[in-house]
Amino acid sequence: MNLELADEQQMLRDSLERLLLKESTTARVRAVESLGFDGDLWNEITQMGLPLLRVPEEWGGAGLSLIDAVLIAETAGTHLASVPLIESIVAARIVAQIGHDAAEPYLAALAEGEKIFTLALQPVRSGVPQIIPAGAIADWIVCREDEAVFLVENPDKSLLQNTGALPLSSLAINTTGAIELGRGPAAIANWTASLDEWKLFVAAATFAMARKALTETSVYANERTAFGQPIGSYQGLAHPLADSITDVEGGSLLCWRAATEADDNARSTYISAASWWVSEACTTAAIRAMRTYGGYGMSMEHDAQLYLRRIRAIMLLTGDPAEELQTLGDRLWGGRSDPSPEPGESAITFDYDDKAKAFAAGARAFFAERMTPEMWTFTHDTDDGNHPFIADLAKAGFLYADWPEAYGGAGRTPYEMTALAGVYTEFSWPRIPWTVTHMIGKIIMHFADESVQREVLPRMASGKSFAALGYSEPSCGSDIFAAATRAVRDGDDWVVNGQKMFTSQGHLADYVLLIARTDPDLPKHAGLSLFLVPTDLPGFEVQQIETLGGERTNITYYTDMRVPDRYRIGEVNGGTRVLGTALKLEQGGAEFFVSALIIMLRHVVKWAETSGADGTRPIDRPVVRSRIAAAQARMLVADVLDRRCQWAFVNSVPGKHFGSMAKLFASEALVTCSTDLVNLAAPYSLLQAHSDLGVVELESRKAIQATIYGGTSEIQRSIIAESALGLPRTRS
Repeated sequence: MNLELADEQQMLRDSLERLLLKESTTARVRAVESLGFDGDLWNEITQMGLPLLRVPEEWGGAGLSLIDAVLIAETAGTHLASVPLIESIVAARIVAQIGHDAAEPYLAALAEGEKIFTLALQPVRSGVPQIIPAGAIADWIVCREDEAVFLVENPDKSLLQNTGALPLSSLAINTTGAIELGRGPAAIANWTASLDEWKLFVAAATFAMARKALTETSVYANERTAFGQPIGSYQGLAHPLADSITDVEGGSLLCWRAATEADDNARSTYISAASWWVSEACTTAAIRAMRTYGGYGMSMEHDAQLYLRRIRAIMLLTGDPAEELQTLGDRLWGGRSDPSPEPGESAITFDYDDKAKAFAAGARAFFAERMTPEMWTFTHDTDDGNHPFIADLAKAGFLYADWPEAYGGAGRTPYEMTALAGVYTEFSWPRIPWTVTHMIGKIIMHFADESVQREVLPRMASGKSFAALGYSEPSCGSDIFAAATRAVRDGDDWVVNGQKMFTSQGHLADYVLLIARTDPDLPKHAGLSLFLVPTDLPGFEVQQIETLGGERTNITYYTDMRVPDRYRIGEVNGGTRVLGTALKLEQGGAEFFVSALIIMLRHVVKWAETSGADGTRPIDRPVVRSRIAAAQARMLVADVLDRRCQWAFVNSVPGKHFGSMAKLFASEALVTCSTDLVNLAAPYSLLQAHSDLGVVELESRKAIQATIYGGTSEIQRSIIAESALGLPRTRS
């Protein structure tokens, strides 16, 4: 996996960025809105060779990749560049790919800035007008009629007044006397792929516009005060902006994945998902940005409205976004297979390496050989993982595989472990117990007394011993630094008294990693210490709490519990430092929640593909495919946000908000998607059973808890607002 731009890509983007910073200011954009075209800027763009960016070198172009063009579209979108760059890039490639030698002078004219190309987004129908992007300025239009593709001279550049002040025209195209670029299946395939290419570039540009609107707004929210504080410090303002920047960054990453995906069918689905997600994320982001300015944001004199108008206009040129969702559903489950634009070469990839894939394949075979009907029932009925199969997984090397060999592991890489987690998802096997134990095991390796390491780690590595987290308390919730549980030194022991809430797996655990206050006179975050508390010591008690999602959690009590000092983890009053280091040992992300989305989608599709009593299948109805496709699109956004976390962790790339974005989006997507899918399959989705709809029903209950576990959505929004948008702290 690699999300770092190559030097050449960075230079390409930077060169356009420098030009647009100077030549596409908002004042300049306003000045040319009467036509929506900046001729002087277009001359600069053509001198850089950008219209022929995707044209093969033998035709005089640069022959660059799909991701290179996405980067250019993003940069143009960020600066609201008033030029038909996207249309020209796509149209020029069509001409070069399916044209003949007669097309060479037209490409040369485009390269010299003498002529402008655009394309018609709908097939030509005799006498039927359609809106042409850049039609008010373009000299030539690439279009499709029946089984042929043509290059048509633009006969009418009449401008249509429109929301985005784009150079749009309406034209009933007549191909009589036009240049026929190609005819037959190959030409139509190229044309179809090029339309997807246009959609991808538009999506990338639109997400960039929305990001720019949000970042500009954040500057204002830091400067403007109300009631004695910057308005950005109020959660009512900051949290919606955090939601939007998360939605937008996820969409941008999905464009990157689409542009670099090797598989043609997967690329097509990513493009459709990104093209639809624009409509869900970007208008909302622009409106939230405008509202931050109050009444000023609504005025035409203010720049905020520029982004909203341009976003809305460019993303709606192909029609109702719901149609793109229908396309996504048809591509996934309706038997539709469309040609996809060639990605070209790129070092950027969201895929795992061969080593990780091979490790996952071995684990998959191990699961497949051993899964029984009883074990499948177990996966539905409980999340606690208390099953003999855990020990089998440990013995086979599929549990704590990234631990050093000295502690019972095999030194596997983070990518191998993530690929392994994907196999657990395929078989719906519970991961929470061993994941928590895995994290605590690493803390023990780094901070525990050697005698504790010898005692505890081999037991954990065998898969027969679990650990739990003792952080939250009834009075402080997620604010673990407000812990009131006391640990008082008495000789070689610590006497512990207190209570912890939501100690999941506390009923199974042999140890609890407990945070306790060891010096009440120090500031609340400074007087804390960590202990690995054996649960077989006198004074430990567990009380079950049943949850809406059918999961068991616990209240754990510690009454005059004498814990030997050797079980202290780290220095006395050094608990905060240990916790901080522990965060660096583990990637923060949303694997659990992405897995839940994948599992739920797998089962709802199985339900939809099964014939009912009347002999029909739900999946054969377009509305059903569309509804499931919306959930699939959200899952894909969640997945790319999570993969960015993995990549950043492995490569030590800073991004405090990466984990928070992934967790926020995936957990909230679980709520949105599960609610809609339960509605879709009602009333049978209300039944609790070992069935496909039973899984959807169960996940709909678990989803609400997902927005709380691992830090509530509100906490994640505050982190995102501060780290991604630079807003003031929204909590004291």
